[in-house]
Amino acid sequence: MDLDRRDLLRWLGVAGGGAAAATLGACGGSSGGGAGDARDPDGGAGPDAAPGPDADPACRPTTGDAQGPFFEDGAPMRTAIAGEAEPGTRLTIDVEVLAEGCAAAAAGVLVDIWQADRDGAYHGAGKDYRLRGQVVAPADGRFTLETIRPGNYALGVDAWRPAHIHFMFAHPDYAPVTTQLYFAGDPYLPPNDGCTTCGSDDPDRIIALVDDGAGGLRGEVRFVLRPR
Repeated sequence: MDLDRRDLLRWLGVAGGGAAAATLGACGGSSGGGAGDARDPDGGAGPDAAPGPDADPACRPTTGDAQGPFFEDGAPMRTAIAGEAEPGTRLTIDVEVLAEGCAAAAAGVLVDIWQADRDGAYHGAGKDYRLRGQVVAPADGRFTLETIRPGNYALGVDAWRPAHIHFMFAHPDYAPVTTQLYFAGDPYLPPNDGCTTCGSDDPDRIIALVDDGAGGLRGEVRFVLRPR
């Protein structure tokens, strides 16, 4: 199943409509249809609430973000989610998943990852879970994601989303978090994000990308999970 801008607008029920309606639908929605704020898909303040001003900047719990309509269950277990023939700029991200306090890894957490292709289109199970995968965080909480840089896509007239990768974390010992990772320098980061209720203003989830010396890009990110 290919999910491009037309599919997104159809999902929103505003095909051919204005940007304001598209923004509202795309940001608050989820595949589960919840009515909560984008930063807390379950509808409450909960574990995804923004950390206080006194939180250690190097170890703030990861905030939540919109799940969006494109999540699909059953992605294969893999950290290389972009095949060798996948068009686009190769992207390597060194991921670290820690427990709150950052003294220990959040080992055993199931991490679901999905993203758009270089043109901003999503692909589902019918396309062999293209640009999707799952991984169980190892004992040290570290793994390397191999993919391509996702493209921007339009929500409506003059309403674009910054490029992003979705992450969902699940484990009996930790509060669940669904979030997005963004990239420094993207022209559609706030105040230009077409989704005005998404969490693209969280500096802990905007990472710098550098030349990897092989024609691709590389970055690193830390996710911090709160206990239940």
